[in-house]
Amino acid sequence: MKERVRVGIIGAGWAGRTHAKFYQKLPWVDVVAWADMVPGLAKAAADELGVSADIYLDYRDMFEKANLDAVSVCTYNMGHRAPAVDALELGKPVLLEKPMAATLDDARAIMRAADQTSGFLMVGFQPYFSSEQKAAREIVAAGTLGEIYYAETVAHRRWGIPGGNFVRKASAGAGSLVDIGVYAIHAALTVMENSQPISVSAIAGNRLAKNFVGTHQAFGGSWKADDVEVEEFASGFVRFANGAALVVKSAWASNIDSMGRTFFLGTKAGLALDPLELYINQQIGSMNMTTSPKNLRPVEEWPEKIRAFAEAVRDGKPTPIPPHWAYLVNVIMDGMLRSAEVGYEVKVSAEY
Repeated sequence: MKERVRVGIIGAGWAGRTHAKFYQKLPWVDVVAWADMVPGLAKAAADELGVSADIYLDYRDMFEKANLDAVSVCTYNMGHRAPAVDALELGKPVLLEKPMAATLDDARAIMRAADQTSGFLMVGFQPYFSSEQKAAREIVAAGTLGEIYYAETVAHRRWGIPGGNFVRKASAGAGSLVDIGVYAIHAALTVMENSQPISVSAIAGNRLAKNFVGTHQAFGGSWKADDVEVEEFASGFVRFANGAALVVKSAWASNIDSMGRTFFLGTKAGLALDPLELYINQQIGSMNMTTSPKNLRPVEEWPEKIRAFAEAVRDGKPTPIPPHWAYLVNVIMDGMLRSAEVGYEVKVSAEY
């Protein structure tokens, strides 16, 4: 067990600053180094937050010169692969902001490095620590639902297209799928347990963004129709090797208030999220029972994500979130985007 944990951060945008802010709340964690390829950005972030860190333009210089126990990788999506792989190959525990990668090839490379490291990889899906998702996993693990044969998972905004790096393919890789859809897919996979995707059929597009007139001010920066190079909407049907299926809906923008809830249908019961409800039919005579927990306490997901990672580093424990699920998210996203491009169902493989 380490008395103190020395962390280096790569990337000084919103995600990097948020990591630093919550590391600061742990009295036994020191952010000792910060790297960003934009001159002055890491120093500005460190000064703003009062972090006494050595500043680097190149994360490789940071790895060479700084004494680090762990690394947070908070670059834009297309910049995940190199720093994550390099840190893992040095045996460092890595907290990698979601998604694991913007492309399946990059995710495969990261997974191969994770398999060979003496450290560990945790992809930062903070909703994994929510009371609802934890309870859902426990309910399924207890066998309450029986065999899950169908599920739908939803990430929806009526109008919330971000700007800046979010809508550029060179930095983001994709759109709503890699931004918010990843959370929905990850939540479904971790609840559905032993689900191996084998094929995907999907549609995707950005019709609303391309029809927008003028300049829209949004999180990440402003954008115009010509700036949007990625999908704002995607919906897919995923088949699994065990015969189950999952419908994925991901939208930054849509002309509807809701695209439904995330839910799971099992042979013994059903389960829905937001709010968590359990549905049991004909267990007491002919009655249909709907139950909801009364003792779920709200969890601050971002602080819990950072704390769980730092504690695992300090205590020499395994990764708090197995990276396998994050990799399967990439497998499904890649299948959805390929299927949408060619217009028919495509095969997918979890091999790497």
